[in-house]
Amino acid sequence: MSVTILGKLPDPFLKEDGTRMTREEWYAQRDQLFNKICDIEFGGMPPRPEVVKVVRLTAPRVDGGTNVYKIWAGTKERQLSFVLDITAPVSPIDGSVKYPVLLTGDGCYNNCESDTIAKANAMKFAVARFNRLELANDDKNAGRVGGLYDIYPEHKGFTAISAWAWGYMTVMDAFAEIPHIDVENVGITGHSRGGKTVLLAAAADTRIKFVCPNNSGCHGANSYRLKENGDDVPRKTEELSDMFKNLYHWMGEGLREYIDREDSLPYDMHYFGALVAPRYYIQCEGMQDYWINPKGAWMNFCGVKEAYRYLGCEDNAAAWFRPGFHRHKLPDFTEFLEFMRAKMQGKPTAEHLKINPYPEIEIDTDWDR
Repeated sequence: MSVTILGKLPDPFLKEDGTRMTREEWYAQRDQLFNKICDIEFGGMPPRPEVVKVVRLTAPRVDGGTNVYKIWAGTKERQLSFVLDITAPVSPIDGSVKYPVLLTGDGCYNNCESDTIAKANAMKFAVARFNRLELANDDKNAGRVGGLYDIYPEHKGFTAISAWAWGYMTVMDAFAEIPHIDVENVGITGHSRGGKTVLLAAAADTRIKFVCPNNSGCHGANSYRLKENGDDVPRKTEELSDMFKNLYHWMGEGLREYIDREDSLPYDMHYFGALVAPRYYIQCEGMQDYWINPKGAWMNFCGVKEAYRYLGCEDNAAAWFRPGFHRHKLPDFTEFLEFMRAKMQGKPTAEHLKINPYPEIEIDTDWDR
């Protein structure tokens, strides 16, 4: 087995004159930094909708249960619609009780199953789900047809992942019109390509308080600067060249020039995690999920953690590295729910979310040197 680290993780706080930003400067300039790296990585974002309308499709479930809504959003001339379902604990939904929310756009995967919903409801969380594929197709050969591509035909750059992240942000708009939702305590999670999506959405939208990218891999909560190959690794770790070969509809065109020269990229994916600060961040990984590159995910988290430390909110960033492969099931959702609940209660991060799973790998994040 061999691990190749292509240089030190870049410092997100370094200014062009070689000095470092203060915390105040970072927060003042975060939007400019987001736009710059989002353009390279994801081709930018679709415009925010001019119109958001929420229509209930079911009779009100005043005893809890599942309520189904249709969200219409877009320009004044053109809108698309997508379905959102919300399952809440047994309690009135007239606004007299407001629930923190676990939100996922992975309705196309159906990973968030009945056992997860029951667990969340028992913990007094609502669960909200939508199918992000209603916003943009996930077929690299289909082209820019349907969904947001038809709403914003003049915006040529944004990718499928950008469109899916737009969905999370638009659901946040819709939550403001749903009385039993606690809009101050929304957590978003997604798996694999869905994990890439929630990382982008949380970096883009500061209303999202908690984020959990799950097994998000390359182009997600993972460093481009660590690669692994070896006899005990069934497949090499996924790289930028693989992404452009197989999944180019996810990729910002600005990334193409960095294929096989990732160490020249002026940022790495820990910048997106840093943009979530001081809000709450937890990434979940399977340590035998080799293609997803769990050691690269650890390198990424070290960068995120150091950024949070510099910003004075180190305990708001956590990571769960478990034995196992590529999945998003009840144990993974439970870690996120318990992390959310602990932070809502003002408790410190659990000790098992601070463990270094790869002490043999030295990650240099001492940006003060």
